[in-house]
Amino acid sequence: MKRRQKRPGRRHKLGLVLSGGGARGAFQVGVYERLLRDARFADGPTVLSGTSAGAINSALIAAGKSPREMMDFWNGIADNPPAVASEVFFRTATQRLARLALEEGAKWLWPGRRWTALWQRARNHFPPRRGSGMALIVEYLLTARFELISDFLQGIKAPFVADTSQLRERLIDAMGGEEVPNRGIDLAINTVNAHTGHVVRYVTTETTHTRPPDYHIVDAITVDMIMASCSIPLLFPPVRVGPHLLWDGGLLVNTPLAPVVALGAEEIITVLVTEPADREEPPFPHFGRAVERTVDSFLENAYNVDRKLLLERNRLAEIDAGRYRAVTLYEAVRPARDNTFNAGSYLYFERGVLAAMHAAGRRAANSWLGEGPLVDRLEESAAGAAA
Repeated sequence: MKRRQKRPGRRHKLGLVLSGGGARGAFQVGVYERLLRDARFADGPTVLSGTSAGAINSALIAAGKSPREMMDFWNGIADNPPAVASEVFFRTATQRLARLALEEGAKWLWPGRRWTALWQRARNHFPPRRGSGMALIVEYLLTARFELISDFLQGIKAPFVADTSQLRERLIDAMGGEEVPNRGIDLAINTVNAHTGHVVRYVTTETTHTRPPDYHIVDAITVDMIMASCSIPLLFPPVRVGPHLLWDGGLLVNTPLAPVVALGAEEIITVLVTEPADREEPPFPHFGRAVERTVDSFLENAYNVDRKLLLERNRLAEIDAGRYRAVTLYEAVRPARDNTFNAGSYLYFERGVLAAMHAAGRRAANSWLGEGPLVDRLEESAAGAAA
């Protein structure tokens, strides 16, 4: 389904915010597809802001791609993942591990503090149980010999696990070149400087609020900017754009709400890829669930920071309407709690999984539309208000 052309005389400037989330980007495509079928949002967004997978989807939408073409892109990744394990990383890691094993093995032939430290840790695992041996080794390394871990990491001569140059080629093919075509949509791509840790945002339109150093006004968003926004630290290589060496924006601004406000959006739809929290707060049933909630917490926190800033901005608009304007923020579209989303689904690029996420996006958007959609009043909790 093609995105419909913007009708003249449109009353509201719609902003769409797409978070990072790896393979969960397919969920965003399902949401977008369903929104286009609703008369209220059929024109599509005029302002887009994205990070990581959301940056890819934002660029595809800005380039005029239909939901079907967007899913073709994600399915292409499933069919042939565009990441190649770094030979340098694994060769040097193996060499350093072998050298450390030989050096340490020789030192253990004589009694000394190593045996004393190991015995101290071993008492924590007596009487021994299944798994005690591995637990003892890890505990010993982390508490008594952490310098071995540092020495091992410093011996790896590549700062990333997998090369993503093939992904760059696919993005160039999808965009028809190294720049995202400008079709009248304001676009913001969000990254993080790998050296300073500062947020670096690339936007295609200058306003009174898109000022340096956070914002960089560009004539067009490039494929390298998108690549930088997708470059998961340690897993993928950082990307140089101009003087900056950049990493995944999901580190700090996974759900980049601020740019669409700065670019003048009057109403905002945010698409999150994290499930709502379990209100009963049960114990985690396994390690995978703990990992999932840890990642989700980072992603949720980034969004809530921007929400609170928008809360204050809307309050100022009530006081000084001449200087500030209120912005309508709808409650975020997010997946329902089911088995589709788990710790592995962030990087599980498989056609069946992507199809399930895509369908989940359509269902979530359908429910969201059926409920109103509801406007997020940005109300503080009772505890927050009391504080």
